[in-house]
Amino acid sequence: MSSEARFVDSNFAALIQRVTSVMAIVDELKNKGMLHAETYSEIHAEKTNQGKMRRLFDALNSGGDRVKSDFYYALRNHELYLFRDLGGETLDNIDGTRNNELELN
Repeated sequence: MSSEARFVDSNFAALIQRVTSVMAIVDELKNKGMLHAETYSEIHAEKTNQGKMRRLFDALNSGGDRVKSDFYYALRNHELYLFRDLGGETLDNIDGTRNNELELN
């Protein structure tokens, strides 16, 4: 399992509760061919962001690591503060350290 997929799986509950830019992320995944039109419509029809995220997670789980990895990067693009808060690695971590880790040298 990729580190991106592990991040998505381990933050499942927080992501469902806290992602607000759901449709922007869903649009990005659809444009990359990661979501079928029917799945997109089902997500769009949900009334709350939590409902949209639950539908999206159904698609992520059936799509496997590649779809979860694309979600990870879409989340970074659209929800950077949440992404960092949950411990996601960002482009400024070139040395390999994570935002939430202390460097012990």
